[in-house]
Amino acid sequence: MNPISQYQFPPENNEPATFDRGFSLAVIIILAIVIIIIGGLVASFWKTTDAANAKLVYLAAQAKALEFAAADYRVPVQADLLELIGTEANQDAIITVVDENRDATIDYIVYQRNGLVTSYAPGAMTVTSDKR
Repeated sequence: MNPISQYQFPPENNEPATFDRGFSLAVIIILAIVIIIIGGLVASFWKTTDAANAKLVYLAAQAKALEFAAADYRVPVQADLLELIGTEANQDAIITVVDENRDATIDYIVYQRNGLVTSYAPGAMTVTSDKR
């Protein structure tokens, strides 16, 4: 420890206060960790949103299938579902409705949006990335 006599007068050379390399490295590492966490949260929110939208689309497709069963039955397509699902769930999405038996009971739907492909059937949901 230096004696107090050395601190009586201000230093003659005014050197600016600087940060050493360790501090800069710590800041960069902390920022990188924060970016990774935020990126993970955004991806998680996309999956959650797409899962909720897939359930909504399935219910809308089932409702339209029952409506179409009263007359000439046809499998509902994306354009048929617009009034029930709204524009937000439909925006930039590709929706495929599958009714293999053509019995007005929807087997499953495939909802593609944000680079994710969500397949939903009652009791089963799978989410995969779109590999195009």
